[in-house]
Amino acid sequence: MFIGTADALFGPITTIRRQGRTIKYIPWTAFKFTMADWECVNDTCTIIAQDANSIQQYFSSEQQPTLWRSIPAIEELQTAWEAKLTASKYILYKDVIQKGLDKLGKYYQKFDDKPVYVLVLVLHPYYKLTYIKMQWGSPEEQAHEYAAGNPNTVDWHDEALKVVENTMEEYSKHSSPPATISPIPSYMDSGAPTGTVDSDYDRHRRMLVDQASREYNAGWHAELRCYLSDIPDNVSKDTDIIEWWSVSHPDAYCNFH
Repeated sequence: MFIGTADALFGPITTIRRQGRTIKYIPWTAFKFTMADWECVNDTCTIIAQDANSIQQYFSSEQQPTLWRSIPAIEELQTAWEAKLTASKYILYKDVIQKGLDKLGKYYQKFDDKPVYVLVLVLHPYYKLTYIKMQWGSPEEQAHEYAAGNPNTVDWHDEALKVVENTMEEYSKHSSPPATISPIPSYMDSGAPTGTVDSDYDRHRRMLVDQASREYNAGWHAELRCYLSDIPDNVSKDTDIIEWWSVSHPDAYCNFH
């Protein structure tokens, strides 16, 4: 409304002069947005505000660590922009979106130099290695790509597991050794039946207890297998991982601390 009446009220917004002579008047209405212009504004808001800015907000927290969000957030933004790159609605912004994806790819590749990003993701009980297996590929997918003629295919799930194992191996060198397990008494260690149901069961139960004790104290290898195979149903992507590790599971995974 203002622009529609501004020319009559105030005259042209500016003029173009050359050698002291007025060449052209620029009216206010030259800056009036059409419906197509507003559609472009809405599209730009979707690309920048809805996609990029909303994902940036994932890292806004005063009470919880957010480093673990790095890989999922970048991949989520990549997925959103890749979808728009081939959508006819956003054909006008194709070059700009591609430049944005190129910039994301530049920083995404830097994750390879910092294993901490994989570690914090695996340490989140909601993600662990399951996220990496689904997003990056499994041994089955590697075999499929190899059979399809790609000799350079990589099992990224295995690569991520190696990052975790190498880190735990390194930290285990500076941790306390596992508790010593008492040997099975000789009278229970005999392989021959003892003659009674009760004593046979006593020996069998002792073997089960000893086996469980050995598995519990088998070091970080067994602990890691246990952690990765456990899929808790009481966690979400917003779970406070500091509380989960320090309060909920301080003893179950002692080698992780």
